[in-house]
Amino acid sequence: MTRNFKWNINYNFAYNHNKVKEYNVTRSYASSYTPSTGSVTVAGYPANSIWGYKFAGLNEEGATMIYNSKGDKILIGDAEIEDVYYQGSLRPKFDMSMTQSFSYKNWDLSFMLIAKLGHKYRKDAFSGSNYSNRHVGERWQKPGDEKTAIYPVLKSWNMDLFDFPYLDILVGNASYMKLRDVTLAYTFDRSLISKIHLNNARVYFQMRNLFRITAKGVDIDPEIAEVNETGYSGPTYDQGYTSLPLRPEFYIGLSFSF
Repeated sequence: MTRNFKWNINYNFAYNHNKVKEYNVTRSYASSYTPSTGSVTVAGYPANSIWGYKFAGLNEEGATMIYNSKGDKILIGDAEIEDVYYQGSLRPKFDMSMTQSFSYKNWDLSFMLIAKLGHKYRKDAFSGSNYSNRHVGERWQKPGDEKTAIYPVLKSWNMDLFDFPYLDILVGNASYMKLRDVTLAYTFDRSLISKIHLNNARVYFQMRNLFRITAKGVDIDPEIAEVNETGYSGPTYDQGYTSLPLRPEFYIGLSFSF
């Protein structure tokens, strides 16, 4: 640093480790672990944990198969409570931010990076009846499609409607990093503004949410998925278009005081 140049760095880091010690509730069905809110509280596991089934492909009729606790293939509608397993948590393990600011004479430049790491989210999917979903064209449609398709046959009613959203293949890595803010500002000399009876005056140009870095295959904004009804999942819910990403924002401003 010099007399005219200054450089400051602020860094925040938080690590979240939690485990539910006791939760007095009785769950009698597999669906008790897959509520529509997307997460569940289970003793011995982190808060906001997500549970579901191990995908075993589709059968020759386009119905969803899973592996049960013994490793056998069964229809997803026949799942027992022993067949669901822990798939991760909606809560980030690491929460970080870094702000760097530079000043040279009357000019100031600052930017902020944020990151959240180590958590999961549920992907939206065609689950058998929600034909407005973006993946409906990738569904099983004829015998043989089960070799490549992962989305079940279209029907007006089936158990896939309620259970398919909770497959392990629909659990994504929600880690992300974002350039949250960039601000460029100019502070006017007192000799200039004192003539109009101002103590200080500053003009600035601010940009927000310019870019994000996510895990491979993530095509939504994980930050919005994180706060969108706490990861809500269900047969009539399509996160692909309800979790709209944060858009870039641009501002020009002037601040002053007398």
